[in-house]
Amino acid sequence: MSAPADDLHSAWARLFVSALAQCGVAQAVLSPGSRSTPLALALAAQLPCTVLHDERVAAFFALGQARASGQASVVLATSGTAPGHWLPAVMEAREAGLPLLLLSADRPWEVQQAQASQTVDQVRLFGHHANAYFELGVPDPHPAALRAVTRIAAQAVLATAYPQAGAVQVNAHFRKPLEPQPSDGREPWRPQFEAVARAGAPQLFAPQPTPRPQAVAPRGVLVAGPLPAPQADELRAAVQRFLAASGYVLLAEGGSQLRFGLGAAAQPSCVGAFDALLRSPALRERLHPQLALEVGAPAVSTQWLAWIDGERAPSRWVLPGERPADPAGGAAGMLLGPVAALLDAAAAQLQEQSRPAADARAAADYARAWQTAESAAWAARRQATATADGEALHEHDIAPLLRAALPPGAVLAVGNSSPVRDLDHDLPPDTAPLTVLHQRGAAGIDGGVAGAAGARSLLAAPLALLLGDVALLHDAGGLAAAAAVRGPLAIVVVHNDGGRIFERLPLGRDETLATAREQLFVTPHGRAFDGLAATWGLAYARVDTAAELRRALAQALVADRAMLIEARVAAGGSGRRAALLSAMATAAEAAVCP
Repeated sequence: MSAPADDLHSAWARLFVSALAQCGVAQAVLSPGSRSTPLALALAAQLPCTVLHDERVAAFFALGQARASGQASVVLATSGTAPGHWLPAVMEAREAGLPLLLLSADRPWEVQQAQASQTVDQVRLFGHHANAYFELGVPDPHPAALRAVTRIAAQAVLATAYPQAGAVQVNAHFRKPLEPQPSDGREPWRPQFEAVARAGAPQLFAPQPTPRPQAVAPRGVLVAGPLPAPQADELRAAVQRFLAASGYVLLAEGGSQLRFGLGAAAQPSCVGAFDALLRSPALRERLHPQLALEVGAPAVSTQWLAWIDGERAPSRWVLPGERPADPAGGAAGMLLGPVAALLDAAAAQLQEQSRPAADARAAADYARAWQTAESAAWAARRQATATADGEALHEHDIAPLLRAALPPGAVLAVGNSSPVRDLDHDLPPDTAPLTVLHQRGAAGIDGGVAGAAGARSLLAAPLALLLGDVALLHDAGGLAAAAAVRGPLAIVVVHNDGGRIFERLPLGRDETLATAREQLFVTPHGRAFDGLAATWGLAYARVDTAAELRRALAQALVADRAMLIEARVAAGGSGRRAALLSAMATAAEAAVCP
């Protein structure tokens, strides 16, 4: 920033972008437009940039980067309706607790409310869905205005993370000419600009919370819902220390970062089949804890959520991270703050206490009951799901085949609706680390492909995305983002011809609504996806058997570009899923409840 800028507009934009970079913003995602010209040029000169025409796709791409890195990317769009396309990603950022910095270019104040072209009210465009809103006015040479540029940048970046992570909008006004203009570098404002640029962005620090551990009961469970992937190593280490100190049982979902990769000593305490087990009233009674500690976002498991919402709900404390979370209500308390630090503090407290022998025996007996039920459930599933290589694929085959194909260090992104639930129903916990990215904030199916592409843009390891066919149709534009990145990206689409999750809901059990269910909810589409892949120049494979899926994954996970794998599964998957879960619960009940 020490060299003279071409003109005030360019200098203003460069000063702002430089401050963003000093505050930790490391990636930019741009959608082309005229009014944003000064900022686009400044971003391209100072940050790695990805250019995506669709603003909705661009925002989800940036969220994917944040989900992988934990850091906010800056997203730029021109004036008018363009920033409005960011709304779904803004909503997801708020609910998922992900940082996102949105930079909307705008027309100057004198053309507002005057029917000027591409001019709408962009003030606080996202209402309460955004953490904060900042005005970056028309470039102004006044010294106080120049100093405000770097301060606003620092405040905006901090607001993406504190007091809780989410989206922040900065609205930046520009008059024409928007392109760089010749200058002799002698403008009166130049010395002040150089001084501000040398000083850089102010440093802003959020308060650091102090963990406050609470007492824990002898027989307990630690229930892990979605947790941030960038914190996976820290979380695994803290959970292992807590399990060793408490004797608790870990009920870990796939998106928790804890289901895969715990050490051998802690692995026997990890239970993955709990959604199936809790379908048995007898098991609910036998495995009822004295205390449940929920960590992370609320669990996906419908059976856990139903249990804590029922008459015999376990006593609970919630450790949700930075944002309150107790959708069922009734938790005894909530501890906000870094989950790993809170569990470490609790482990240290337990290690300092002398534990009565009776408590230790009760905890061991309780954990043994869960482990026995877990083993019986997965054994029953294995017995019921053997599929030969040449046989038709079933929905319950996809996740295990994908897990087996992923090399060490690979990352798995999983879509909402059925895929994330099937992941938990089909993959038992194991000791091989696996980072799982899950768009769980608002639990929508939009933006999954664009988000995975954003993560792919930052990751060194191979990445696979597991999603349903309707989710792909919702984010078909995201394939443009997938085409824009390099490195292995296997997009595995479970093609069961529609929204089959509705067959698993109460709606699916009412045969008087069968016709309406098919026409209004499942909505079979009958489409293949080879044309979509061809449009964006992606590699493509249609697979109908386990052997074909293995071959396609082996190709995709070493390729230098994205590959769309359309996994056609046999009809009747919802019925088979219900039977599998019932068999798992029945076997576990027989093993634990004589």
